[in-house]
Amino acid sequence: MSQLGFDQALIQLEKENIDSYLSTLWVMKIVRGAVIFGFAFVVAPYLATFFGEPQAERLIRVIGITPLILSLQNPAVVYFRKDLNFDKEFVYQVGSSLLKLVVATVMALVFRSVWALVAGIVAANFAKLVLSYGIHEYRPSIEFNWEYGKEMFDFGKWIFASSILVFLYGQGDDAFVGWFFTATSLGFYQIAYRFSNAPATEVTHVISRVAFPAFSKVQTNIAKLREGYFRTVELSTIIAFPMAAGIIAVTPQFVPIVLGSQWQPVIPIMQLLAIWGALRSFGASIGPVYKSLGRPDVEVKLQAIQTAIIVIGIYPAATNFGLLGVAGVIIVSSITVLPMHLSLVSSFIEADITSITALVIHPVLGSTALFGVVWAIGRYGVPLKGAGKLAALIAVGVVVYLSYMAFIAKATDYDPYTIFREIFESI
Repeated sequence: MSQLGFDQALIQLEKENIDSYLSTLWVMKIVRGAVIFGFAFVVAPYLATFFGEPQAERLIRVIGITPLILSLQNPAVVYFRKDLNFDKEFVYQVGSSLLKLVVATVMALVFRSVWALVAGIVAANFAKLVLSYGIHEYRPSIEFNWEYGKEMFDFGKWIFASSILVFLYGQGDDAFVGWFFTATSLGFYQIAYRFSNAPATEVTHVISRVAFPAFSKVQTNIAKLREGYFRTVELSTIIAFPMAAGIIAVTPQFVPIVLGSQWQPVIPIMQLLAIWGALRSFGASIGPVYKSLGRPDVEVKLQAIQTAIIVIGIYPAATNFGLLGVAGVIIVSSITVLPMHLSLVSSFIEADITSITALVIHPVLGSTALFGVVWAIGRYGVPLKGAGKLAALIAVGVVVYLSYMAFIAKATDYDPYTIFREIFESI
């Protein structure tokens, strides 16, 4: 909730060399990290009491150190995204993630404690600190320029507001479920969310992460910006839509086989949240357009509407429909603001809404065919059981979707092969 938005401000800035801003950025991040640590230390016992988990107090305080560690990293890592140096970004992100995985796994196997997760988080942030200075030669100093700070804040204040709203509607449902229901219910809800959203949203997260600096480089050329936006929508939906449809279709087989029969209650929640994953993939490219044009305020205003819908609807929905009601409110909030987003982004890039929606027709139709065939076979037509049945259903889904795309490529001027090739080359 305390994202300063200064990194995004410097990425959006048309200047190629931003070294003069970096020391000011570094000082502000250190102050932010110290404030977060202090806040976490003070509120930890109250949060533990609120959730009825006394052990959370120490966990929160230790995890609160990690933003302070991360704030000390080399501020020049912003160049990795600004200059589209994603090879360095890969080393920086993946190196820390691998260390987190190793440390957390070893600690979990040895101590069988939740502290393994905390150790992994601390290790990952420390790895980012070390890697940031190893990969980039820039060295910051303790300086603060008020003019540069104000310039970054004028853009960053909207990112700050956006991060608060994203936290409220992205994490607020978890907090509500943990408070309104039980810890077990929260476990069901979070597992359903992670498995239903991760495949689709992780793909689109990568694309949108690249899109913002790429769009920023062509922010004054609307034709190129429009072309870039269209391409990112195609890239996102041609992968994310069939993944979401496949998740909905195979969840009844996936959950008992992979997670175990005790997780059966997550099946309808996972299927419902997969719809949200598809919606998120479609809208993931809109935010980068707003920010690249220097209009992050537009996104904030629509996020405020989305948050208000959730705040108003989540309690009665949970009371009447349980966890499905919570998931339903999240989906309704996304569906409500999506047409507003499309109307605004189409005006910014000088395009018709119909030209945007036309980009997703074939991914939608192909995903619908995938779902229909896989669901019917899973329910009525596969004599296999267990993992064999799940693997067969996944294979059928892939064949159906690719067959549809091959048919469309021959029958129309739609070119999925180029899109798939670009995806694989990017990977």
